[in-house]
Amino acid sequence: MGKTQIIFMVLGTIGCILLILGYLIRFRKQIQLVAGVYKNEDKINDKKGFASLVGGNMLILGLIFCAGALGIYIYPGYKELIEPVLLLSLLVVGILTYSKSKKYIM
Repeated sequence: MGKTQIIFMVLGTIGCILLILGYLIRFRKQIQLVAGVYKNEDKINDKKGFASLVGGNMLILGLIFCAGALGIYIYPGYKELIEPVLLLSLLVVGILTYSKSKKYIM
């Protein structure tokens, strides 16, 4: 098994996990899956809005990671370009989620 296939499998698995978690949080409103919410669940004033924001952003990240895995598998020569884009998207979506989630917490 080559290095490209291993990277494809790891990124694809991470993307699928993010898609499943995003679905559960956004559509099933299972906000207890978000790290740190279990201790501070009483401080969240709009649980539906919080679940929609965090779950939606996890769905977006899952799609980005699955697309990146597929891109690395199909175009292994662009791995040096795709990997930083995945990390940058993780950073940007994480910062946006953190900054926008403050309006749902007392």
